[in-house]
Amino acid sequence: MNLKALPRTPETMTTLALLVASLLSLVFMSALIAAPRALFGRALSAIPPSLFPTITIGLLAILCATALVLIAKGTVAEQSARMSRTEWGRSALLFGILTFYALIMVPFGFLISSALTVVLLSLMMDARNPIQIVLVALIGPVALYLGTTRLLAVSLPELIAIDLFYARLLPF
Repeated sequence: MNLKALPRTPETMTTLALLVASLLSLVFMSALIAAPRALFGRALSAIPPSLFPTITIGLLAILCATALVLIAKGTVAEQSARMSRTEWGRSALLFGILTFYALIMVPFGFLISSALTVVLLSLMMDARNPIQIVLVALIGPVALYLGTTRLLAVSLPELIAIDLFYARLLPF
């Protein structure tokens, strides 16, 4: 196997940082996830709360390791070592949008904050069709919310009015 040194491009350094962060998260998962709620000494769900984060972070670690191996083999085209001012601006904007998303998740609930974030990300990526933006911003978060809360029985932060609406609409 012909491995060469990893180039010090922003892409490689970000991938390496994500790999280290995901591996550390897997190691310290028990300290990152709160203990499940118990009712009369029994857990409310048969699914441990660390299952889905562990799967997601494990997949992230596998993807990052695979990307780094491909970069080291030389099968991925080398990227430029410098980011332009526009790229730095877009990176800062993405960080700002995702920080905004994290800050409004609890007060506005999952659906509203996710829909706002999808609209902002669509505009950042130069999407200009308003019908397409609205459809993606509504269908994606609703499908994810229903799949997560109804099928996987995982709790997401949501406004009481929206929870009650879905409880009446979908009694399962």
